[in-house]
Amino acid sequence: MPKTYAVPPPPHHNEGKTVAGWTMNLGIVLGALCIGIGMVISPLAVLIWVGAAIIALAIIIGAGLSLAGLGQPRGYDVASAAATAEGSSDANARSDRPAEADAR
Repeated sequence: MPKTYAVPPPPHHNEGKTVAGWTMNLGIVLGALCIGIGMVISPLAVLIWVGAAIIALAIIIGAGLSLAGLGQPRGYDVASAAATAEGSSDANARSDRPAEADAR
């Protein structure tokens, strides 16, 4: 007996490449670099705390940018999923009929 599955709407096709995502990622990388340098070079041990502060600040700024609308879009409903599927090159994404796949 074939089963019909309801496929969730496809996600936005930005792969997380948002201002909020890039800002937070860059801040975390720079903070980790500072921590690494501070761990290797003893006289610069203060860089461990500077790096931790940079990481904390990057997380706060990234979350703030996301809340300001520069992050991943929220509220992805069926209508916008259908619009995304229309622009897709995948023929299965545009199909109005359910997939007739049998689950084993």
